[in-house]
Amino acid sequence: MRTQPLRAEVDKLRRAPIWIAYAVLPLIAATIGTFNYQQNLGVLTPGWENLWAQHTLFELCFFLPALMGAGCSWLMGLEHAGSNWNQVLASPAATWRVVVAKLVVGAGMLGVALAVTGALFVACGKAVGIAGLPSANYVVYLLLSWMGGVAVVAVQLLVSSLVRSFAAPVGVALGGAVMGLLLTAKGWGLWWPWALMQLASNSNGSGALSPAELASFVAASVLFSAAATAACAWVVSRAAAVSE
Repeated sequence: MRTQPLRAEVDKLRRAPIWIAYAVLPLIAATIGTFNYQQNLGVLTPGWENLWAQHTLFELCFFLPALMGAGCSWLMGLEHAGSNWNQVLASPAATWRVVVAKLVVGAGMLGVALAVTGALFVACGKAVGIAGLPSANYVVYLLLSWMGGVAVVAVQLLVSSLVRSFAAPVGVALGGAVMGLLLTAKGWGLWWPWALMQLASNSNGSGALSPAELASFVAASVLFSAAATAACAWVVSRAAAVSE
């Protein structure tokens, strides 16, 4: 019974494998990034660091947040149709389990995107002749990006639980990512969930997080994830009354 909501979300993925988009997007970003890298070797220092920046700057700051917004809208979309929220809330599963199941699936799809991003980064680097292999720091960047991204998934689920429109939450995600760039430039990125992936990925070459910054980053990621998930569960618990 405890795993029933998660099984239901996985079944939805089998019928409509939206996760494929999470694998295709990094391929597009890697293709564009590798092309840009090769075209700008006159001004870029050849190596893994600059290839990483070309692969991830637009993907993690713009493309992937927008896709996560679409993914979360899809995760909430079926329940918004008709009186489906009433059916969900009439099931034996607790409301918070339904929300957590959606969070787990959303986090899993994000993990697919980041795993593909890492694999393509290495493959493209070797294809263009970069010597050796990238350092383990890039694995850390991906793992921390996933942690920050889970907070975005939680917030976007909350947005999608409040807004029935499919497109509006995508706009929120893209707007949040743009605002994240501005806030990060001013040193306020930790206060904005959509900026967390940008901070973690070192896609702009500003360097890895210091120990103090890392502690703050983890705390912010956990806080945003927990608060948004709790708020989403409350909204879902009220959905039946609204849909009647």
